Amino acid sequence: MKQIFLMSQCQYTRLGLFKLIESAGVHAVQVISVEAPEQIVSHILSDRHLPGKQSVIVVDLTCHEAPAMVKALWFLWNLSVLYSEHHELRGTPCILFGCQRTLDNIRHPFVWVSPSQGLRQLQNIFLRILTHPSRYIKGGHRYTRLSVNERRVMNYLLGGDTVSDIAKRMQIHYRNVCYYRQRAIFKTGLRNRNDIAWIMNRTFL
Repeated sequence: MKQIFLMSQCQYTRLGLFKLIESAGVHAVQVISVEAPEQIVSHILSDRHLPGKQSVIVVDLTCHEAPAMVKALWFLWNLSVLYSEHHELRGTPCILFGCQRTLDNIRHPFVWVSPSQGLRQLQNIFLRILTHPSRYIKGGHRYTRLSVNERRVMNYLLGGDTVSDIAKRMQIHYRNVCYYRQRAIFKTGLRNRNDIAWIMNRTFL
């Protein structure tokens, strides 16, 4: 059994990938839609007693609308953290489905697959990935982890706190909160503080 964990904000991409795999005549391939990387870890841990089960993660970056891109950046950040913490996940490659130049602020070492190819080419690419997933794993996650204060500030903001609220809670100056917020925005690949609105009630690891 092979698994594709698909993170996509677009139902057309989800249906397209289902059809792509189906039309390729590949049997025993399960496409599982996920919204958070923790779901992938749970699946892999629950299936580790099954020998020979191979998994691939696909993150859809074909939608350029701000809400979809911000959610994808949040997903990739937390996925990178989990890669560094869970050795079970390191044997599972992550494929970024989209055009690399549209999101050149991604610093994570994942493999890009361009959607601007013919159906047969895409089928062949995904068949190769599913057959030999270990060839598509890149080592060394070249990203800088959030500091404790940066992570606290971001997660307080995502929980609905204002900068003033956070300054009082952390007992630090207002300007320090703004500094930690800006550093976290830069590290995670977000464009500006307005992007935070699209991922409210989520958490950065």
